[in-house]
Amino acid sequence: MAACPVRRRGDALVEAIFSATIEILAESGYSGLSMEAVALRSHTGKASLYRRWSHKVDLVVDALEYEIDRCEIPLDLSDLRSGLINKMNSMSIAFSGNLGRATAGCLSEFSREPKLQEATEERIIKPRREQMMQSLRMAVESGQIKPESVTPILPTLALSFSMHSLTFEGRPPNPQEVEQFVDTVMMPLLESKEAV
Repeated sequence: MAACPVRRRGDALVEAIFSATIEILAESGYSGLSMEAVALRSHTGKASLYRRWSHKVDLVVDALEYEIDRCEIPLDLSDLRSGLINKMNSMSIAFSGNLGRATAGCLSEFSREPKLQEATEERIIKPRREQMMQSLRMAVESGQIKPESVTPILPTLALSFSMHSLTFEGRPPNPQEVEQFVDTVMMPLLESKEAV
């Protein structure tokens, strides 16, 4: 006789729900995810999900944000070039599995699901652009780059580079592509004395 699944509560339950959400997104895409499927896989009731998330957009974005937060490393400003390469490579590693497939599946639905696009932009993309800008301002203060070279386009370029690879090639950038991007795009712009 099979043992009954252990009923989780609190943080353990939330983690199980997020894990189930990412797995289903990776397997079936955003359109194939339902609250019922997440509840079944995470061994909880559908009512428990709806008490926390009134719509699957909220659940999906929370799950993506949680998983990305767990994988991110801060930008090491002691050597800006190496810091950018290491940060982007760490995210590529994280996006090489279910998280990458889940994210790509969501990105491909933006045209059909504007609420998903808006929530992703507001809660995942925008905060990371702001974090990158803050890190670059700190690099200015330490004298590594010129103040006029720091513009909002820089973090957008870095995010777009990674998202393009995920969406259109179905994989994150590899280490060689990351290094080439940093050396031929990011560093020339950051080291420029002219405003971008």
